[in-house]
Amino acid sequence: MRKGGSGIIALWRWSAVIATLWIAGCYPINPRLARFDPTGGYRYDNLRDEDPSAQPEQTFVALTFSGGGTRAAAFAYGVLEELRATPIGGGRTLLDEVDVISSVSGGSFTAAYLGLFGQEALFADFRKAVLYRNIESDLTLRVFAPWNWPRLLSPFFGRADLADEYYDTHIFQGRRFADLPKKRPFIVLNATDIARGAQFSFTQDQFDPMCSDLSDVHVSRGVTASSAFPIAFTPLTFKNYGKELCDYQAPPWVALAEQGDFDANPERYALAGTWRSYEDAERRQFIHLSDGGLSDNIGLRAVETAITSTDTLGLYAKINNEQVARVVMIVVDAKPRSGSSQDRSARPPGIFTVLNAAATTPLENYSSDTVERVRQWYNEWDRAAKDFDVRREGCLKLATGLCKKSRPDPACEERRTRCNEHLRASNKYRPPHPKLYLIHVRFEAIPDEAVKNKLQGIGTRLQLPEDEVDLLVHWARRLLKDSLPYRDLVSELGTRSPP
Repeated sequence: MRKGGSGIIALWRWSAVIATLWIAGCYPINPRLARFDPTGGYRYDNLRDEDPSAQPEQTFVALTFSGGGTRAAAFAYGVLEELRATPIGGGRTLLDEVDVISSVSGGSFTAAYLGLFGQEALFADFRKAVLYRNIESDLTLRVFAPWNWPRLLSPFFGRADLADEYYDTHIFQGRRFADLPKKRPFIVLNATDIARGAQFSFTQDQFDPMCSDLSDVHVSRGVTASSAFPIAFTPLTFKNYGKELCDYQAPPWVALAEQGDFDANPERYALAGTWRSYEDAERRQFIHLSDGGLSDNIGLRAVETAITSTDTLGLYAKINNEQVARVVMIVVDAKPRSGSSQDRSARPPGIFTVLNAAATTPLENYSSDTVERVRQWYNEWDRAAKDFDVRREGCLKLATGLCKKSRPDPACEERRTRCNEHLRASNKYRPPHPKLYLIHVRFEAIPDEAVKNKLQGIGTRLQLPEDEVDLLVHWARRLLKDSLPYRDLVSELGTRSPP
């Protein structure tokens, strides 16, 4: 009887322990959206001008920050320093003109900090708060702390959740997406939906199909998802409530893509399919997010998609209304050195090397393709504008050839007008033709081979020696300042970057 009683007590104790592990370790639940409102929440359309009486801006500026741990965060910070050091008149700098920042992985720390706390706090505190902080050591201590083991043993709480708590407390001060100012720059933190291999952006537009309210989500969670590199960090989990719970209605571009883009634009068609997948909470009850670099390791794809496929940034409309004369895209690319010491050995690479290569190498190659796609996107505008000029010039020559008189002839002018209408060469058919400044800030542009090799060899870690951080910041500033497209931009804006 005593043995049986002891067995029951032991079983009860183990059951209590297991129950404690399951209950104690649970990821934060993203809140439900009570009612779908396409005009509410954190989205680009809701940004307001700092000065409502100011004239519409003629320059649209987008920054993209790559992944790469503290290396990427420091490189992005250096670019922001140089933008702040570039005056454009009226007491403003080029940093004041930035409309949107799209980031992945390590670059998301810099983007989120600027978005939450503003320029003054960024340049006063960011080095100490993030770049010089021993994040990696602090996280390791938390993983090995016995009081965290019950939660880490739970299937519902992982190392990424532990990192999220640390970032929230020590870096982002418990701020939520509702705390992000509704003014430029618009901050887009990007992760990867690992079930679809698709980019997932922390904007209300992205959370709408899941009927989830981004406003009450902690910003640290977006940064953590964006930087949750596989193996080192577990994915973060988000609950999908399904479109019925908030009466969600998909934006028009989704139906248009489904109807006509299978052959004409297969990427847009696939994007619509991913968008629809979030509406089905029965099949996708939970969304698991990992490092944004797995789907786009320079952060440019989110901007390209927002412009060319969904126009959620409203750029096409502004260009067509002649509100934007210049499009500036500054790609801050802190990717590591290509090649590996493994190539000098006959011994097959280890499992961690293979997994890292599988996760990063294809995306490194894809990055250049994304930059070129932006060039092609602009070239289409350029070709359309040149074709328009050719048609218009043709009508002018036709009218001139038919009317070889010294005095103006209304009949000749009428012929030219009819020709312009017939060939779609009148002013109402003039295509938009903004000027593109595509600026790629990357280690490959460093002229000094020794310095270039040193920076490319800096590891993808969450803490670096202060001298390496300072070197990254210095060269980010210099590379941006020395970039020919950047010099042309500064010259066109009628100013000059200080020495």
